[in-house]
Amino acid sequence: MNIMRSTNDIQKLREKYIRMLSDAEFPSEVAREFSDELFSLDLTVYSKNYSFDSIIYNSFAKSNVDNGVSLHPEQMEIIEQIEENNALIVSAPTSFGKTFCIFEYIAKHQPQNIVLIVPTLALIEEYFRKILRKYRNAFKQYKVHTNVMETDDYNNGENNIFILTHDRIVNESLCDRIPNIDFLVIDEVYKLETDKNDDRVLILNMAYYRLAIKSKKYVLLAPFIGKVEDTELLNMNPLFWRTNYSPVINDVHTIEILDEKERFAVVEKILEEKCRKEKTLIYFPTVASLYKYISNNIVDQPLLTDIPSNVQHFIDWAKEEIHEEWCLVKALERGYLVHNGQIPLGTRTFQLDCYDEEKKYNRMLCTSTLLEGVNTTAQNIIITRPSRKSNKPGESFFEAFDFFNLVGRTGRLTEGFIGNAYYIKGPKDPVYQKEAAVKSIRFEITDDSKDIELQKGNFKKYPDVVAFLALLNISEEDYLENIGVKVRFDSVVAIYNRYIARKGALIQKLQEFLMNNKQGRRGLVEVLFLICGGFYNEDEINDISISVSMITSLLDKRRPTIKKVVNDARQYYGKRDINQLISLAIKIKEGYIENSFYNRVKIIYYFLKINEVDENLLTILDEKIIKSIEALYFTNSKHKKMLLDLGIYERDINNVLRIIGDDFKDAVELRQRLAEKRAKFRRLSYLSKYVIDRII
Repeated sequence: MNIMRSTNDIQKLREKYIRMLSDAEFPSEVAREFSDELFSLDLTVYSKNYSFDSIIYNSFAKSNVDNGVSLHPEQMEIIEQIEENNALIVSAPTSFGKTFCIFEYIAKHQPQNIVLIVPTLALIEEYFRKILRKYRNAFKQYKVHTNVMETDDYNNGENNIFILTHDRIVNESLCDRIPNIDFLVIDEVYKLETDKNDDRVLILNMAYYRLAIKSKKYVLLAPFIGKVEDTELLNMNPLFWRTNYSPVINDVHTIEILDEKERFAVVEKILEEKCRKEKTLIYFPTVASLYKYISNNIVDQPLLTDIPSNVQHFIDWAKEEIHEEWCLVKALERGYLVHNGQIPLGTRTFQLDCYDEEKKYNRMLCTSTLLEGVNTTAQNIIITRPSRKSNKPGESFFEAFDFFNLVGRTGRLTEGFIGNAYYIKGPKDPVYQKEAAVKSIRFEITDDSKDIELQKGNFKKYPDVVAFLALLNISEEDYLENIGVKVRFDSVVAIYNRYIARKGALIQKLQEFLMNNKQGRRGLVEVLFLICGGFYNEDEINDISISVSMITSLLDKRRPTIKKVVNDARQYYGKRDINQLISLAIKIKEGYIENSFYNRVKIIYYFLKINEVDENLLTILDEKIIKSIEALYFTNSKHKKMLLDLGIYERDINNVLRIIGDDFKDAVELRQRLAEKRAKFRRLSYLSKYVIDRII
């Protein structure tokens, strides 16, 4: 069943009054004059207590989370729908305040065991901080967890909130650690739409499938979805509830260019003429294009003469740990911030805080991580190219859905009447219509998906799968237990074929350690990297030797800094652009090794095992690669992972635990210990001290 709450005509009428407020010299006076009209249009954020009806309404709509907030009527409606339905899909604009509705429902009804699934680590940190600090009085009865470990038992008689990414709960054995779920929320669920080239979509669908089955009530959140197909096939047949209500306006201004070379010059012109002192996001399709803008444009601008002390401390840390030639450092020194998925979590957090709090830092360069649910406020956004995967004309354009999701990052609720998006449109770039942004999707869990069917145990439907299991001489249960859900079947077959082609070379590299266990790992890493399939690098460094060299360095138990890894690579590959090397090193460290490489190496280990390779060789692969990754990335340490999830620099984590201990039960107790021991953190890096200060 689908419900569409608001019509376009009502929203157009709302926009008329919002523009009137925006144009007024004294908006409060206009709001008083038209308070009845504003109230009748559900614009209670503007009618405030200027009319009798508003006074009555706001007294009943007071937030349980934040005493200074009254919910607008559409938020009240969502909460009512959650109360009345055990399964609900909510589609509402970016500026609506969907997450606040979830917090409000929890504070009001206090369900016992809550699971919040978010798409990125950055959102774990954001939710974590709001629950533990900003809204802690509303959630003080809850224990808060950011990881689930197979060795842990959770007391279902207590109040628990689990804040997790989908990959941290997708395994059935991990789901079983949380036997009862009273309230499940999955954010950004448009990512459940089938994409058979993306392992993450499979993981998210299976996380939803396994969690929804054991949930008494669940809510799925998304922007701009017009319909979800086949909801009757989903657990509890969720109600689809959609609204186009928005208390802000997002205007799109198209600036047409004739030559691709004009894009950066037009950005400069917009910043100078339209956005001089206003909070402005500048969107780039790739990290490479973002860094190119810094190198070609920003570095020629004058240095700030009075950098805030906290920013200067951060710059000093970044020069030492990342690199003094890093583009992010050069941007900060000239008044620009940088946010993308290839920079460490603590660094991203620092950038967002500076953007929100520092008057000198009103401009933030960003990539598609801004589409991942990161909540920040901007009056303007400049879209340099409507793409997220390529910097080449005509390739991988945004859909209207993505375009207007990005546009919706401006003019956030309570932060401004109108947000402006400046779209730099080349001759071949698309024209976007708001109506096209609302799309229908089908979750992979209900689609004709081989990978989903395999995870459900339906192997016999697929002759190629049956043949592959016969080739390996394994059972269906063996496949699910040892290969699992994190790699799609076709990718597993491709890995196997590369494994067969290089099996001799792999065994030879493993045998070399039997003769000399102290030798370096580079040769072994190279064979494994080739069997895994490498990775596409948008920054155009696709030289295998550079990637292998960096992976090997980053498996060193001494935890070398990015600066050391880059400088070592620079000795042999000096002709490469320094920021390409820095970007590649961070990408490998912050995502590739822990996820793709680790998961695939474990599959390769399994292939060796079923081929009955010498146990000593298996031990070498386990110790030299798999256990090294687990130790460096805290795979099996809940307490270290929790600190990492906060953004604490990984080179400081062992020092922190030496001071606070490693036996805290949840994030609330962790926060208490950090607060109690704050004075003893003298030898930590500036970044870690900053992260600790912002949560205690």
